Parts: sequence; structure tokens; C-alpha cells
Amino acid sequence: MQQYAEAHRLKFQTIRADQEEELSVEEVLDITTNWKDNIIHGLKMDDVLWHEDYQTTPYYTNKPDWDALNALLLYISAKYTNQEVPKTIERNINIYEHPIVKEFLEIKDFQVSLFDGSSWWIPIKRNIMFNSVLPNDEKCTLATSYLLLAELERYNRFEWNEDEETIISWQKNEGYGDDYNTESLAKFAFSILWQAAKFSLGNGTVILFDY
Repeated sequence: MQQYAEAHRLKFQTIRADQEEELSVEEVLDITTNWKDNIIHGLKMDDVLWHEDYQTTPYYTNKPDWDALNALLLYISAKYTNQEVPKTIERNINIYEHPIVKEFLEIKDFQVSLFDGSSWWIPIKRNIMFNSVLPNDEKCTLATSYLLLAELERYNRFEWNEDEETIISWQKNEGYGDDYNTESLAKFAFSILWQAAKFSLGNGTVILFDY
């Protein structure tokens, strides 16, 4: 919506519930830069990809929405537990209560940021996930874009084994239909997350879910 407004010279403003007093651009930049520097210092990083130069760094705004993300989690869970993938997925489902997903979470012996509570991925070339705080001091589980991309590459090798051109095409050729097909929605979400992870590492930007 913001991109549309900018392209058509329209005024755009995001209003969220319980919005606090608006900060200036300079104040927000100072807070986020300090937050970034604290994380970089805590991880003892030297080679840093992360940028907060909002005036020059491009940004990526595509998202799969929750039903497609849930379809991807269900698809992955079914494949790893050798179960048949449900043909369709219920809208607005609590995916963590689905029996196939619950079984996967009980038996998995590896870390999965998409399942284990992360909703922020920071542009750092390490396969790590850790507890931290956000710029507003809320506690959060953080992972890296490098870890997210590694997870997605593992899923692709395990199941589809497709090249990048095909994966990118899923954003246009797969997705939402009348029947909410699980595999089609899973491919749609996978494509967007794949591109987001690549973009994050290529441009030094943070990935976060839009709640």
C-alpha cells in the first residue's frame, strides 16, 4: 500500500492499535542503530552486513500471509514425519495444534527458526538463534537470515530439489485459490521467504513478520 501511494503521489500513514507518541526519524534511527550495535558487539562480529541507512537501502515488502505460512509448516511437518500431506488447509488454523505439526515438533532433533518462535531474522552470516530484546525492549527470539536461508535450502533438497528460477516462479504460479491447496500455498510461502532471505543477506536488511 505504501509503494502504491508513493507511486501515485498519495499520502500514506500507518495507524496501529495502541500507538504511542510518534518518534522522529532521527530518534527511531538512533534507537535501532544502538540496538543493532549492541547485538553486533554481543556476538563479537567483525564482518557486518546489517544496514540501517533507510534513505538508500532498498526494502522488500512481500509476505505470504498466515494461511500460506501455516501451509508451509504443515507441509514440512508431514514430509519429515513420512505422513501424507493434507490436500487442503483450514483457514485461520492454529497450526501448532494440528496433530501432524505436533508430532513433528515432538520428534525433531534440530533447530528450526520457522517453528521455534522466531519472527525476526537479522542479516548476519551465522547459523544462530538466540533470545534477545527488540528496540522497544520487548523480549524476542532472534534468528539470522543466514539460518533461515539454510533451512529453506535444506527443505528444498529434501522435497522439491528445484532451482532458484523455479522457486521464484512459485510466487506467481502458486498460492491462494478457492480450495486452499496445501502444497500450492506452501510453495507460495516458500518462494516469498526464499526471496526475503536472499534479499536480506544481499542488502543488509532485517526480516520481520508483520503482525
